[in-house]
Amino acid sequence: MSAKGGTYQHLMMAELKILLNNHWTLIVLAVYVLFTCGVYFSESFRQTWLQVLDGNLFTTMINLYLPTFLFIAVLLNAAPIFAGDKKNGMEELADTCFYGKTFRKKAKIEATTFYTILITAAGFLVTAAISLASRTPLDLGSKAFETANLDIRMSNGMFYLFCFAMIILGLIAVASAVVLISSRSDDVIVPLSTGILIYGVELALYLKPLVRILWDVNLWKLLRPYTMLSVSLYFDSTIKALTANVIAFILVSVALFLLTFAAASEAIAKRALSSQST
Repeated sequence: MSAKGGTYQHLMMAELKILLNNHWTLIVLAVYVLFTCGVYFSESFRQTWLQVLDGNLFTTMINLYLPTFLFIAVLLNAAPIFAGDKKNGMEELADTCFYGKTFRKKAKIEATTFYTILITAAGFLVTAAISLASRTPLDLGSKAFETANLDIRMSNGMFYLFCFAMIILGLIAVASAVVLISSRSDDVIVPLSTGILIYGVELALYLKPLVRILWDVNLWKLLRPYTMLSVSLYFDSTIKALTANVIAFILVSVALFLLTFAAASEAIAKRALSSQST
């Protein structure tokens, strides 16, 4: 590995550690662990607070509850990633970075992406661990939603992996939008509000499908993966709807991250022109 690559990797890992060690990450995970323990170890809690999907607690947790906790964690960590530096007057500190602001911004973007993947993996592993500790089987070989009339069928094991991938894609899409707004804002409340607004608008479009394609291509469906296995309002097959949803959100995420990175290069160029003129 070159010295340049090694230094950049250290920078990215430092940013990732900051995100992982953030107190909001620990608080959200702790609350989720407590909630999950209540679900698995208390029948009265389960009957009072839980809507069980397919008679499977693990399926229920990773579809109805875990994505909300993960969304909160990603939003609270992504929102201040640039806006926080500006608010604290630390934005210019990036210029002292060995490779400058552009590389630091790229490191922050990559760290946010890896953080999203790792926090999702942690959520799945915690849920699985509590499930096994409570002697509740994961039933990996059984068919998911066997009694339901679904267009796409798979084993529970494959369905869990499918949920993992879809939730990551949805969260990265949210993170890409929030990070872009954070890079252009001086106040953390703006990217926070943006994330909440996106979530609310997508939920409204899902609950009241006025535009059919926006029901099929919807963030809410990615964060509730079981909804992608049946029924399409716009496409003539569920597979086409699923494919369109995945491709659309991959393209959106890449475009938003590129815009964030481009904003850094533009700011540097403007500053260089300004310094030359003075």
